[in-house]
Amino acid sequence: MTNGNAKLSRRAFLTTAAGTAAAAGAAGTAAAQEGGSEEVIVGPGGDLVFSPGTDEALQVTPGTTVTFTWESDNHNIVVDSQPDDAGWEGYETIENTGFTYEHTFETLGTYEYYCDPHRTAGMVGTIEVVESIETEAPANLPEVPDTAKTLGVATTFAMVATLGLAFFFMKYGGDYEFDDE
Repeated sequence: MTNGNAKLSRRAFLTTAAGTAAAAGAAGTAAAQEGGSEEVIVGPGGDLVFSPGTDEALQVTPGTTVTFTWESDNHNIVVDSQPDDAGWEGYETIENTGFTYEHTFETLGTYEYYCDPHRTAGMVGTIEVVESIETEAPANLPEVPDTAKTLGVATTFAMVATLGLAFFFMKYGGDYEFDDE
């Protein structure tokens, strides 16, 4: 194209649109793999727990930012243990409802922490930074019977055949004129 008024062909437009969609999808996937964000609720509903973290460790990948959100009063985050080369300092000042604190976890390993005023009540938490998070496949997936698969194939064939015939008749036929001799 040499000037600004040149027409864009349909093929060029579709190629550009498909390429743009593919690039956007790849960028989104790459961003999701590099780390994202997670939230830990500090004292949800007035309970003396971190959620998630107290009952089950929160698993994140390197580069994930964890935001701690206080939902009740008089809590802090004291680091109990962490990998040797990690530098997480926690947040030892006592804070109240509405306060937030965030930290980006980069180093692989297990981070254990607690709320100092409520440690004896069991307000402890764990964050595990892992290479990748694997989810288990559900055990109760339904199995599709062969008859349903056959019906699906037959239905698809019927739809394609009907659309093909409709296209053929719309393009080549439909208006028949006979000469009366």
